[in-house]
Amino acid sequence: MQPKYALAPEFAGQKGVTLPANRFILRLIDAGLRWQRRNFPWSDAVVVRRHRLPIAGGTAIDVLEVSPKGASGALPTLVDYHGGAFFLSAMRGHLEYADHYARETGCRVFVPEYRLSIDHPFPAGFDDAYGTFEWIHREAATLGVDRSRVVLIGDSAGGAFVAGATQRALDQRGPAIRAQILIYPVTDHESKTESVRRFLDTPGWTGGSNVNMWKLYLRETEYARSGGTVPLPPYAAPLHRASFSGLPPAFVEVAEFDPLRDEGIAYARALEDAGVPVELHVVEGGIHGYDLVPESPLAAKVLERRIEAIRRFIA
Repeated sequence: MQPKYALAPEFAGQKGVTLPANRFILRLIDAGLRWQRRNFPWSDAVVVRRHRLPIAGGTAIDVLEVSPKGASGALPTLVDYHGGAFFLSAMRGHLEYADHYARETGCRVFVPEYRLSIDHPFPAGFDDAYGTFEWIHREAATLGVDRSRVVLIGDSAGGAFVAGATQRALDQRGPAIRAQILIYPVTDHESKTESVRRFLDTPGWTGGSNVNMWKLYLRETEYARSGGTVPLPPYAAPLHRASFSGLPPAFVEVAEFDPLRDEGIAYARALEDAGVPVELHVVEGGIHGYDLVPESPLAAKVLERRIEAIRRFIA
């Protein structure tokens, strides 16, 4: 019997699971992710610091800084927004990539632990993401950041934050962004693309999980309360923007067997049509989160290309 999808061999045995919109269950899953990354073994080539960044309401979020060991002065910088459907924390794999990026590109890497939609729906997480970016620019001299070489990078929901932050920075004439790197990004709340409708049982992420993600994320917006009869808030779903001209150059990576594939491609095309330089890669045989699968040959190959893109952007 022929397999349903022509997945890369390392993904062939995995099953698709639809995550519920049940906040209690998601809290349990998130607690498991936090437990798994305890005592993460950072490489000897990096130095890790944790910052506390005040946010609205008198509280604060943690921002992890991963820098090359021995580096000094103003360095090129990555603001790295982790994925997790807006409702899950960073995984061990996200920390591994921050380590890779710092030691292989010479960048300082900042990873904000933004508020999650389990308890804080839109715009909380996005405001934290953009606030982190503004703080890095504002405190560049203290943090050792080269303001002229700041790149935003994010996977999945983190990709939505990257795209939304670049749009907001343009609209508000905010700090400069050298480039945006979008890894299988979330861009479209409608969940009506062919890939969302077709990939209902793919490993890594399913069309049903996608619908539940948006249900939780947007639940307190006027858009959700009205049943979609009023406009979506700006920056919530970055594909729904009138003009993409003037945005920074982009590197976009999508997976062949991912419900998010088509909206990632659509975002790349929208940028391209507006005259924005775009490098688009469709990872054949890949699933959503392919780069977070341990010891994946496909992930290792893709990481090489991604590292090269970062080096080009900061050159």
